[in-house]
Order: sequence, then structure tokens, then C-alpha cells
Amino acid sequence: MSFEKNHFSYLHGVVQSRTTIRAVAQIDQLTEQGAANATLIKWNLSSPPPAAFNLAWYCTRMAIQKVPRGGGIELIYMGPDGHMGYGTANGDSEAPIWPAGEGPDVYGVLRDLQGIGDGVYAVGMGRQVYRRDPSGAWQRKDAGTLQDRELMDVVGFNAIHGLDEADLYAVGYAGEVWRCGNGRWEHLDSPTNVILNAVHMLPDRRVVVAGKNGFLMIGSASAWKVVETGLDAQIWDVQYFNDDIYLATSNALYRLDAHHVPQQVDMRLCGPVTCGQLHAGDGILLSTGRKHQCWSDDGSVWHDLT
Repeated sequence: MSFEKNHFSYLHGVVQSRTTIRAVAQIDQLTEQGAANATLIKWNLSSPPPAAFNLAWYCTRMAIQKVPRGGGIELIYMGPDGHMGYGTANGDSEAPIWPAGEGPDVYGVLRDLQGIGDGVYAVGMGRQVYRRDPSGAWQRKDAGTLQDRELMDVVGFNAIHGLDEADLYAVGYAGEVWRCGNGRWEHLDSPTNVILNAVHMLPDRRVVVAGKNGFLMIGSASAWKVVETGLDAQIWDVQYFNDDIYLATSNALYRLDAHHVPQQVDMRLCGPVTCGQLHAGDGILLSTGRKHQCWSDDGSVWHDLT
């Protein structure tokens, strides 16, 4: 595939290793024609050009899961309707995350996919929560959160995060914040009712939550401090990297200073850079926007993959 001749819109990216970055994108021409499509892209930073694998369905998220007993890694990729793909060195396979009539087809779309501890977690509308264990089996983890299927209220999770599986936070519509401690979910008091898009647990176990109209708060289950960001844009993602907290809007990347004031990061690249989604791993920070995928190993010098 010639990347110079194809116009992509990037949806999500993950750092697999210090030399390998993954992305899921759509070909603009096919999207404009109304055709469901997605392209899984693998960037090898030491030996371009990238490799690409096309899908005939809409895929929005991906995560990496380690295979037990030294079996390498597995790429998990997800459509909002719960259609899942799995890629290993032995090939690819596809299957729904849950049987029809009991999953996303009833409760609504899935919004986020995250590797946490040994598991991979998928969350979405109706406060659905699913966990994939290392053997490849999906389990429901939404006892206590799942909306009654007869109710019509718009509720759901947009994001989930944790340093390990013993302490998870999920956020979403109407300012909802939930915490799962040792497998039990608790609905926490929240100082806002805006839509929350992102949640990220810091190494000291404080939690950063961000959302609509530049909303940002930092704290934990016991107390939250709302941060006045001065931003009126949606904050789509939050990421900790090299002792700093980064925020992403659609058109800018920010770093919080010592007073938690967002300072825009100058990537020193040609022209405006689209942003929106962040991921870090193995000493690499990745910023993915509709038209750009950029990475840095220090937060200062940036490289544009696209």
C-alpha cells in the first residue's frame, strides 16, 4: 500500500515497544462513499515503510495483550458494535465480544479498550465492562454498574484506567465517576455533570479526569480538585509521561506545569498538528490525531510518522 497516495484519518494508536507503533485508521475516500473500512498500521521506527492490513468493518480501538508462557503478544482490535479482532504471529481471527441479545447490540456501543495488568478491558454505553483474560476468554465485569436494559437514560463509560486490576476508575456521561476496588464497583461523588472523556491514574495513584469544555480534575475516591484550565475545547485524553501530565484536544497537545496550568507543547513540526489521543510505553509518548501520528522519547523533540 502506498501511504503517499492514500489519505487516512487516524482513530487510535498504541506503543507496542520502543521500535514499534500501531495505529488504526480509515481511508477517507471509502468513508466518504459510506463503506465500512479500517486499516491496521504497523510502524517500525527503525525500518520504514509501514505495513498495513485492511478490514472491511469499522474498527476504533486497539490494545496489546501478552500471551502466556512466553507466547509473545496479541493485538486486540475493537469495533464499537463489539466486533473484535485478534492478531498474533500465527494469524488473525474475529469474533463478537459477547453473544447477541446480551451485549453491545442491546446496551450500546463500546467506547474504550485498555490493557490493564494481565487483562484487556472494554467499556461502553449502559456502563458495560468486559475483561479478556490471558487465555483469551471474555468475562462480564459490570455487576453493579450495568444499566437496566428497560431504562432509557443516556449513561455509559467513555474510558477506563488503572495501574493494576485491583484499583480501576471508569468515567463517562453526566459526570459519572466509578471506582472498582478488588472487583467491586462503587459510584463516586462527582463535582461535575459534564461528559467525561478520559481518566488516567498517576504513579502515586492520584487520578486525572478530563472532559467537555476543558474540564479537568485531579484526586481520588476521597476528594477531587477541579482545575481551571482556561480551555473551552474537549479534552479527549490524558497521559502521564516522564514525570509530566499531558492533555490532548483535537488541535493541540498540552503539558501541565507545576501549578497544573496547561502549557501548549510546540512540536516544532511543519504546520498545525492534529491531536486527540495519547498512549505511552517503553519510553515513547505517542500522540494520534485525525491527520497525524507523532512520537517523542522526551516530550520535547517530536517526529511525525505520517
